[in-house]
Amino acid sequence: MLKRAGLSVAAAAVLTGAVVPVGLASEAFAAGAKAGVCKDTVDGAYCGYYSGSAYTDRGDAGAKVKEVQALLIQHHGYSVGPKGVDGYFGAGTESAVKRLQRAHGLKADGIVGAKTWVWLRGEPADR
Repeated sequence: MLKRAGLSVAAAAVLTGAVVPVGLASEAFAAGAKAGVCKDTVDGAYCGYYSGSAYTDRGDAGAKVKEVQALLIQHHGYSVGPKGVDGYFGAGTESAVKRLQRAHGLKADGIVGAKTWVWLRGEPADR
């Protein structure tokens, strides 16, 4: 869709106000990061699955959900349910996102938007 509109991902992010970590994936992999192992980078925590900040919520699946789950578990210490990092955004992941959002004064809606991504990749929550 972005190619048809003639916009790069970065340009689209600027226009929509999204936060796109620049160089996050390449720096983490250069430092020897493996998928599923969260590392702190200059742009924030990164777990090797997804370096973007696309809107993510219940029912989604794939790499961006794995990144959310790994950040919640490893970087912030929240459980996402018995399956752990499974790539499916279900009730356990939604509950953990809401707990993180409440801990940081965000609207606890269980949706991972730009502000929640910032906190997911930022300093671990004080719980």
